Amino acid sequence: MPVPYYDNLEATPIDGVSCLVEVERVYGLDWDRFSEHHWDTLARVYEVLPGAVRFRDVPWWFGDDEDVPPFLWASVEPTGLQVYGVLLEADWWAWDDGSARRPPGCQSGMRFRLSSG
Repeated sequence: MPVPYYDNLEATPIDGVSCLVEVERVYGLDWDRFSEHHWDTLARVYEVLPGAVRFRDVPWWFGDDEDVPPFLWASVEPTGLQVYGVLLEADWWAWDDGSARRPPGCQSGMRFRLSSG
């Protein structure tokens, strides 16, 4: 079953900057239901997404500085997994498509099913 999400900001072109978009999406993950297995699965999903994940306070893809696009980061928030960034539009669509792909050893990608236990 896909994880529901909503966009606080759909891929919106940046004025005066060719091909860059700003995005903000929240994946509706219920952290209270997350087991150690779910956290491990999410970490494996991070690793297979386009843009070479880096970790600082939160995971980053494509770059790790909000002052120097491109960048995309994810943060665990009460409402779910918030993803925000400014990046090439093609990279956003590749990342978005990649979030649905299955990492090795996982049942599915970002849209993995949360089962009890």
